[in-house]
Amino acid sequence: MNVSIIMPLFKYDKKLLEKILKAIKKQDFDGKIEIIKIDKGFGLARSLNYGIKEAKYDVIVSLHQDCLPSSNKWLVTLTNPLLEKKVVASVSKVELPYQFWKGFSFFARVFSAKEQKIIKPLMDEKGCAYKKSVLIRVGLFNEKDFRTAGEDFDMYIKLKKIGKIAYPDCKVLHFHKHTFKNRFKKELQLSNGFGALVGIYGREMPKSAMGLIKSIPILGLPLFIINFPYKRWFLGGLCWIILCPIIHLVYCYGFWKGFLNNKQII
Repeated sequence: MNVSIIMPLFKYDKKLLEKILKAIKKQDFDGKIEIIKIDKGFGLARSLNYGIKEAKYDVIVSLHQDCLPSSNKWLVTLTNPLLEKKVVASVSKVELPYQFWKGFSFFARVFSAKEQKIIKPLMDEKGCAYKKSVLIRVGLFNEKDFRTAGEDFDMYIKLKKIGKIAYPDCKVLHFHKHTFKNRFKKELQLSNGFGALVGIYGREMPKSAMGLIKSIPILGLPLFIINFPYKRWFLGGLCWIILCPIIHLVYCYGFWKGFLNNKQII
């Protein structure tokens, strides 16, 4: 098996990127590895599509510029499920390392505390493998309706209809530096993408009912309040409760803008 690894780049950390590239070279992988770096100022979905079109090999791996394979077995563990005929994609677990998270500012840690664990996403391009033929069959990533959020779940819904998605025991370490300001922007983008997904797919979108409830002013606020690991960090939880009304309003704005336009535009 040969793979093409696609890495969309935007304002990246050069030292971290070098570390990721070295980790790829050290992978215990028998096939050929092609690395395609896209630094053209495109949105995420368009960058991925550009890379897919340029790829030489039949297996595509998407890897974000701030995601480090956690072991030398990452690539082989991620791609092996694709040897099964019915499997169309394979998804890595994602971890925000504790020591890295501890280096954030106080309020940035409050915003990202709920992510300070090993996450098992349904689909997330931080570390995924796909059969190129299947990506072409479903029309690639939807760059028309999604720029920086939502394209992963859009692809998940499309792929689930035609095959099996595997979740092997492999992981990438997510070294994304959060600040209070960029976290607010990210919350807005994510809610905008989720609203667009619910607008396009309705009940087909996982957790669509929960998302709709969260988007109702005041009524959805308790769902934000409970979404914090209070047992692990009580002081941060108190600050989270204070910030929740603002976060809730940001979510409502982003969600309905995406829902009404059927498009992620923020």
